[in-house]
Amino acid sequence: MLKQLLLTFVLLLAGTNFAFAALIEKNPTVAVMDFGTHHGAATGDIALANAEMTTSEYIITKLINDGKMIVMDKDMVRSYLQDNNIKITGLIDPKSAKEISQILNCKYLIYGNVNDVSVSDVETNLAIAGGVNVCTVKAHVISRIMDANSGRIIMAAKGEGKSKSSYTELNAPNVGIRIGTVNVPQQSVHNALQKAAYNSMDILTQRLFDNKKK
Repeated sequence: MLKQLLLTFVLLLAGTNFAFAALIEKNPTVAVMDFGTHHGAATGDIALANAEMTTSEYIITKLINDGKMIVMDKDMVRSYLQDNNIKITGLIDPKSAKEISQILNCKYLIYGNVNDVSVSDVETNLAIAGGVNVCTVKAHVISRIMDANSGRIIMAAKGEGKSKSSYTELNAPNVGIRIGTVNVPQQSVHNALQKAAYNSMDILTQRLFDNKKK
């Protein structure tokens, strides 16, 4: 009886390990780096509003919700890299990628930049009492997936996001983010960045997993 129980336990354990191994193979482990800001993307206010770090958080949320990859905890990733004197924001070279792979034991790295944040369709909506200044905040995020072991960029995608917003002139008192000739609420910028980050991940993950099926 005892032997039968032990045998059953071993078989269950083996099955669990096999299932977990299959999960790892099907859902690779990925580490998301802090995103940077492309030179000339927007004014310094974008960086001050933590747009880059927020973009990486949006990407992590998107990947977790999609459930196609096992996403490493961001604080743990940052802590491990800091302990090993590796500080990566924006672009990653193949040598750094291999070092990160050895430290984190992950399959892929996701990194990139906020490419640009701009406003368009600037007008005054006279249909609203008193007239309200409205515009469209547009953001583009470039995301890349790198094979952490080889340092090879597998693919890249440019995501776009738009957010309707109110705005004030630069000479008007306003707690917001300066973009071009206007101030817009921080929430509008982050709404556009979230949509751009999500869009870039939709493109990348679809391409990645479509290639795996071939």
